[in-house]
Amino acid sequence: MTYLVEKKVNKKIERQYLLTVFLTIFTILNPVEVLADQQDAINFVAGVSTQRDNNFFKSQNNEESEQITSAFVGLRLDKQYSLQRFRANATITNNRYNNNDFLNFTSKNYDLAWLWALTPKLTGTLSAGRSESLNNFNDIRASGDVVRQQNINTSQNQLFQADFAPGGGWHLLAGVSRNTLKNSETFNAVTGFSANSLDVGVKYDFASASSITLMNHARKGKYDDRPISQASLLDNGYKEREHEVRFNWILTAKSQLSLVASYLNREHDNFSARDYSGMQGGLTYNWLPTAKISVAFSAQSNLSAFQSNDNSYTRNNTLSISPSYAVSERIKVTGNVSVSKREFLGDAVTGFAKSGREDDVRSIGIGAQWSPLRYLNLGFNVLRTSQSSNVNAFDYDDTTASLSADVLF
Repeated sequence: MTYLVEKKVNKKIERQYLLTVFLTIFTILNPVEVLADQQDAINFVAGVSTQRDNNFFKSQNNEESEQITSAFVGLRLDKQYSLQRFRANATITNNRYNNNDFLNFTSKNYDLAWLWALTPKLTGTLSAGRSESLNNFNDIRASGDVVRQQNINTSQNQLFQADFAPGGGWHLLAGVSRNTLKNSETFNAVTGFSANSLDVGVKYDFASASSITLMNHARKGKYDDRPISQASLLDNGYKEREHEVRFNWILTAKSQLSLVASYLNREHDNFSARDYSGMQGGLTYNWLPTAKISVAFSAQSNLSAFQSNDNSYTRNNTLSISPSYAVSERIKVTGNVSVSKREFLGDAVTGFAKSGREDDVRSIGIGAQWSPLRYLNLGFNVLRTSQSSNVNAFDYDDTTASLSADVLF
């Protein structure tokens, strides 16, 4: 009986997927007056992409290729009513895996925002978002081997933020937010959680359009996907404080510098061995030497929870450069080169040795976007990634190539 139900559900998904692909291709090949462009307040969008990955499970040996086809339909809205502005971007995407069909899933993603204003001096944002994706196989391993199971990551957020500008360039900022993460299968290293945050700060706008912002964040989180464990020091909650400064500096008409720096301190409710703290942040420099060329330089250092028997958190340091060139009004070519080091830090659980694991990742990619018609976008991307680790099982090389098409109507 269960088999028959699953078979009917799979056939229904198959029909929906084929219908989405057919409608996308039909619309592209048969343009009519209903086709729109990005200047309209409301747009419907449909598209399809295919990606070829020559080492899908990120394995050092026994590399396996995979082809992923994703077809989506969605709605985009951007509408201004007097002082109020409403934005929405919602999509339903059917993801299909050619060689590993147990990974097939349909994701429902959205970003909704109301940019509200009671007066020109009192404004803010009310927003909500949701995204679904497949967890990366690089970290889901047992005894060094990849755990080949579908583990869907669902992330949701809600935010209310207010900005009061009394004058003289000053802004008083306050807000509350909630973030949740859920995994469809157990993943203790990056487990599901729900966290509430209170955010307060002040911002100053200079006459040059540069600005500086000081923020304080107080968060209270609960781990929802796992029970407390004395043996593995797996906690059921935490408190977190972050003191942050943001500086946006307009250097010239063709260059801009952005700096974010913060001190983060996380304390767990029961097991202090999982606590961590430190500086994090990033520096980004945007340069536009000509009307057709832009270059972004970036340096980032971030802390993240990652709890296993031999570590409690990671620090990821990344340097990257991303140039782009507008060949014409309809063709744009982009590139990206990055190097990063991911360090696994924190005390080990009693009876286990610290791994001292460090992953060095190098990637280089190139892409192109072509808009032959005002309502049609075509894309192509190639990305080469190499990871070397002092823990042998985590070395891998990977190349992905993708083609995409989407149409507005």
